[in-house]
Amino acid sequence: MNEKKVVIVGAGIVGLSTAYYLHKKGVGVTIIDNTDGTDNCSFGNAGYVSPSHIIPLSSPGIISQGLKWMLNPESPFYIKPRLERDLIKWGWLFKKAATEKRVDAAVPVLYELTVRSQKLYEEIMSQENIEAGYKKSGLLMICKTEEALHHEIELVNLAKSLGLEANTLTREDIERMEPEVEYDMTGGVFFGCDAVMTPDVFMKEFRKKLIADGINIEYNTSLQKIVHQGSSIDRIITDKGEFKADDYVIAAGSWTPELLKQVRVDIPLQAGKGYSLTVPDPVVMPRLPSILAEGKIATTPMMHGLRFAGTMEIAGTQLDINQRRVDGIVKAVKDFMPQFRDQDFSLIKEWAGLRPCTPDGLPYIGRTKRYKNLLVGTGHAMLGLTLGPITGHLLTQEIVGDQPDYSSQLLEVERYA
Repeated sequence: MNEKKVVIVGAGIVGLSTAYYLHKKGVGVTIIDNTDGTDNCSFGNAGYVSPSHIIPLSSPGIISQGLKWMLNPESPFYIKPRLERDLIKWGWLFKKAATEKRVDAAVPVLYELTVRSQKLYEEIMSQENIEAGYKKSGLLMICKTEEALHHEIELVNLAKSLGLEANTLTREDIERMEPEVEYDMTGGVFFGCDAVMTPDVFMKEFRKKLIADGINIEYNTSLQKIVHQGSSIDRIITDKGEFKADDYVIAAGSWTPELLKQVRVDIPLQAGKGYSLTVPDPVVMPRLPSILAEGKIATTPMMHGLRFAGTMEIAGTQLDINQRRVDGIVKAVKDFMPQFRDQDFSLIKEWAGLRPCTPDGLPYIGRTKRYKNLLVGTGHAMLGLTLGPITGHLLTQEIVGDQPDYSSQLLEVERYA
C-alpha cells in the first residue's frame, strides 16, 4: 500500500482521471471542487475523443481569420477587447506560436496524447463497466465550399501520414452514409479514428465509481489559500478547513492561473467559452457525429438527444450566456442542415463552459519547477474530454515515480517562465 496522500483541486475529467489512476497505485486521494460537480466543462461538450484533432488552435492563418470573424457578433471566434496584462501577453505568445514550425512540432505531441488517451478510455469503459454511449464511430467533416474541402483534405493527408484512418468523401458518399440528413454541402472527409460518447453520462458514472472505491470528493469547497514553505507546498486552506498532503495537483481548468498566482507560478492561459444546445427529439437524428466545417459547429448524436456545440469566445471566466453566440450556432446549423428550423431550438436551454486555452495549443502537464510537490494538469482547449485520461495517467506516473509512458518538453508547466 502506497503511503502517499494527494490533494487534487478540480473535479473535471482531468481531476477524476488523476484520482482514478492514483487510487489504482494505492495512493490516498482527496478531490476538492468549488461546484457541486454536476455541470463543469466536462459535461456539456461535444463528447468527442478525437485523434484527428492534431492541429493546435494557434496555427498559421488563424489570426487573420479571427480578425475577420471578430467583425461578426455571431461568428465562431471572438475576443472581447480589454486592457488586461494577462490577455495581452497571451495574445502576443499566441501570435508567436501560430507558425508552421511550431505547428509541426506540436502535431506529433497531440497525436501521441490523443491516441494514448483513446486507448485508456476504452480500458476504463471495459474494466469499470461504464456505459456512456461510447462508440468508435468516426467523425464526418461537412464542407459547403471547395476551399473548406481543400483544407480538410490537407488534414486527411497529414492524418494518414501518422497512420490514422482518414478518407476524402464526395457528396454522394456522405448521402449514402447519412441517408436521412439533408446536408447543404460540396463534400467532406471522414476520420474513422475518432470516437464519441455522452460526456455528462460518463462523468456521472465515473464519479460514482470513484466514490464507491473510497475516493473522497469535497464538493462546494472553495480554495482560499495555498501555503508554501520554501520549495514545497505545505497545505491548502479552504472555506471548509485545511487539507494537507504529500503532493498537490491543480486541475482547475480555466481558473488554474489565478490559483497559481498565489505561489508565483505563471502559466499564460485564457478561458475560451463554448456553448452547446441539446435537442431531445430532433427532426432528424444523424447516424454519425460531424463538424460543420465553415461554421465550426460540432453535431453529436447522444444517448439523450442531438447536441450542437461550438464557438470560441475569449472574454474572461464569466459563464453568462451571450445570446448572439448562441444565435450563431443555430444559424450555422440551419445553413448546413435545412431540415432544422428556429422552432426546433426555441425551448432548448443553452449550456456554456470554459475551455482552458494555452498560447501554443498544448496543455500544461507535470510538476512545477518552483515547488517539488506541486503539479498542474490544464490547458487542453477543445481536447479536454479527449485528453483527460492520459493527463491523469501521466500525472500519476510523475507522482509515484514511475517511468513516464510519454514525455515532451512542449508540455512543461513553466515553459513560458
